[in-house]
Amino acid sequence: MLLVCKEFFQADVLDLPKLEELFAKEKFRSIIHCAALKSVGESVAKPLDYYNNNIVGSLNLIKCNCLWRTESLPLTEESRVGLGITNPYGQTKFMVERILMDLKRAEQDWKISILRYFNPVGAHPSGLIGEDPQGIPNNLMPYIAKVAVGKLPHLNIFGTNYNTPDGTGVRDYIHIVDLAKAHVSALDNIGKDIPKGSNGEELAEIYNLGTGKGYSVKEMVAALEKASGKK
Repeated sequence: MLLVCKEFFQADVLDLPKLEELFAKEKFRSIIHCAALKSVGESVAKPLDYYNNNIVGSLNLIKCNCLWRTESLPLTEESRVGLGITNPYGQTKFMVERILMDLKRAEQDWKISILRYFNPVGAHPSGLIGEDPQGIPNNLMPYIAKVAVGKLPHLNIFGTNYNTPDGTGVRDYIHIVDLAKAHVSALDNIGKDIPKGSNGEELAEIYNLGTGKGYSVKEMVAALEKASGKK
């Protein structure tokens, strides 16, 4: 695996003066915005942190783009859009999406892609890049993996009477490598297939990223048991 990074700058999206300094100095062709907090449970316990980081941080990037215009702004987010949102995390993603859609309607020269992806899982085939949280994982697969290697004693499955084949929750999972390729594709194709509104105005491009097939918690556990040889 070859990683090439011409330059690296570390900054917080909440630090607007630092972002303005960076945008004034460097010329960016495109921006992929992934700097969001994403734990549903934590968002319920710390809603202000999520509204501040996810919404204010996004607005700061947009402000910098307004001053030093880049060619495109793909926004990435997990799929929690519209009706049925039950947590602050989902609300922040929905609000930022609405902001970008309004911005595109008001300023037609913007090129904006919104990637609504479902549940990313997996790691790079090299094993060098993957999700390995230091504390208790918030996501299913890292939790199962820690049980498999003996770092956690067992997995508790919450909810066994859902209206699903085995009673456990069903989710659409997408491999992280496929998700990375989708981001590259979004950059390569942004502005090539722009949807139009009822008055002919250009709209933000929106893509749902998933497999279209759901897997239950028990199915995911069984898959990792088979892959690892552990129960």
